Amino acid sequence: MHEQDVPCDESALSSFSRAARSLLAGKTVRDFLLSTPDHQDPEQLRETLSKLVLVRVIILSGLLSTHAWVWLVAGGKQSSTWLFSVIGLTYAVSAANALWLRKTSHIQRVGYLQLVVDVILSTLAIYVTSSLVSISLYLLIIVAAALMFSRHGAVIIAALSGLCYAALASGLLPPIGGKSFSAAPQDILGVYIALVGIAVMSGYFAKQLELVNSIANAKARDLTELTKQQSQLFNDVSDGIITVDLTATITSINEAARAIMGLAALDVSHFVGKPLKSIAKDFELQELNELFQKEETGHMPEELTLAQGEQEKHLSYSVKSLTDSEGSRIGRMLIFNDVSQVKSMKHRLDMHERMTKLLAETNEDPRSALGTADIQMIGETPVMQRVFSLVRRVAASEASVLITGESGTGKELVAKAIHTNSDRAERPFIAINCGAIPENLIESELFGHKKGAFTGAVSDNPGLFKEAKGGTIFLDEVGELPLHLQTKLLRVLQDRTIRSVGDTRDVAVDVRIIAATNRELKREIAEGRFREDLYYRLNVVNIMLPSLRDRTEDIPLLVRHFTVALSRDKESVPQISPEALDLLSSYTYPGNVRELENIIERALVLGGHAILPEHLPEEVLSASRQHHSSIGKNGAATAEETEIVLLPVNLEAILERMERDYLLKALDQSNGVKKHAAELLGLNFRSFRYRLKKYGLSDNSADEVS
Repeated sequence: MHEQDVPCDESALSSFSRAARSLLAGKTVRDFLLSTPDHQDPEQLRETLSKLVLVRVIILSGLLSTHAWVWLVAGGKQSSTWLFSVIGLTYAVSAANALWLRKTSHIQRVGYLQLVVDVILSTLAIYVTSSLVSISLYLLIIVAAALMFSRHGAVIIAALSGLCYAALASGLLPPIGGKSFSAAPQDILGVYIALVGIAVMSGYFAKQLELVNSIANAKARDLTELTKQQSQLFNDVSDGIITVDLTATITSINEAARAIMGLAALDVSHFVGKPLKSIAKDFELQELNELFQKEETGHMPEELTLAQGEQEKHLSYSVKSLTDSEGSRIGRMLIFNDVSQVKSMKHRLDMHERMTKLLAETNEDPRSALGTADIQMIGETPVMQRVFSLVRRVAASEASVLITGESGTGKELVAKAIHTNSDRAERPFIAINCGAIPENLIESELFGHKKGAFTGAVSDNPGLFKEAKGGTIFLDEVGELPLHLQTKLLRVLQDRTIRSVGDTRDVAVDVRIIAATNRELKREIAEGRFREDLYYRLNVVNIMLPSLRDRTEDIPLLVRHFTVALSRDKESVPQISPEALDLLSSYTYPGNVRELENIIERALVLGGHAILPEHLPEEVLSASRQHHSSIGKNGAATAEETEIVLLPVNLEAILERMERDYLLKALDQSNGVKKHAAELLGLNFRSFRYRLKKYGLSDNSADEVS
């Protein structure tokens, strides 16, 4: 292909035209070229065409501007009207094309039309610039057609480009500036075939690109769906899960974890991307931070108590390392679950078992009690065993003892136990409540008075210290003593002498002093209401009694003890239902052991031979209802969900076994008197007799009803 001033051979041009028409006349080829792929997304095609408009403007403007500059620099004398007309036409077509793309719904037709216009504009650019080198513009258009319409569109545009090129190379258009173009027919045909070949190859690569994009999009959709499923599974599991990276920054946390920590109202964004240490500090969850500092746990989960304000949660947890595909460690994962309900149920089952053993025993374990037949201290918890041990050791000495604890914990009982187990057991035990005697009389009560010492003193009064000669005096609520009497009591402790009111001489006394208080005496000292020197004289040995809510494991023992002690019929001890025992065990007892004793006495009056929940006072029942209600609000469980059942089980077999055991126990307690046994179980006699026959417990003789 070369530039020259002679026209092309017309016979060659006509033969090429005939070959092109013959090629396009074939039905199969025509269908192949004119068929339009239907897989192209219209909106995606619209976006591609919009970008093509911009590319057209940039390329043609740059090309035409460059040629215009070269033409002007070369001193061209020819008018530049044609050149700038093509530039203006390009801009006008581009603007019209852009507006049309926004409104039309026949986007594929517009796409083909735009490519055809691009071919025509490129041909005009070649024609005006008088340079066949600009044929590369055809290649860009063919590639664009392949990307938009695959092989079909690329071949069509290649054929059109070849015809336009043939028209230029054959000299069909008048020359500009005295120049014309010519090429041999075989060269024109070669270019034509090359353009079509490029179209086919571009279409093939466009198809492969489309396939790759399709696979990539499918993989992306699968990944999105998998991520969604993983996220749903992550949040649906009942176990709490927290993951951190190597810098202990939280990377994920599921809904269960936030609920267990009491933070369900907060969104994931409050945690992800933040250091675990700061989260633990902000929400008082330091235990969680410490867990990630530990080594990886084994296959068996470990347990942790999580304190949140006044509440405690028992967690079962395990810590695992997170690794990448190459086995390198990238973080850690904490898996934990709230087992508070399981712990509570285990505690209740243990209590039921212990209560069953207690009900079957006639004698109490000597290790769970301290005292004599008249004085019984009950408890098998470690804290009470320490109290018993301390009482035994203190009883053998003459040291002063200060007993501290809440009201109703049994301070006087401890004082009596010390006295009973000491060498002074045969001597008097005198107890006085210092807060129950008026201030103007307590000195006379303690130290005595002489006749005429004050108005109303018509005779001598020896006082309680003298009455306790050789024995023990117990000063309950010693913190209530006035300061001037604290001074006299200090003198007794130091000198072992007393002086009665109205007397002028001191009298020696041999008495052991045991004091008790429910006040915080150190605070009383700081506020000037109690003498510090007296405190240290009294507090040679301190015995601190726990509240009943701090030793709930002893409640079944105490219930059994009070049931036996307060029962009128010592041979037929009343029974207590497991439900009633559960209620008693979950109550907090502001009045401690004394309150429990009063509750049992009341229940025995109302229940007779069996203590049921309805025989318990309202404060016990309401406290249980409030407890279950608060659990429901905290999201741990609703009132109906507080019972934990391990399934599967044979429910019929369990119920039958329990019913049979109760029947046998009732018969044993009633010495075989069936009417009495029926009353113990709250059944009428006919129902009781039916159940005996059901379990083969009837003796087939005349039923004894009295």
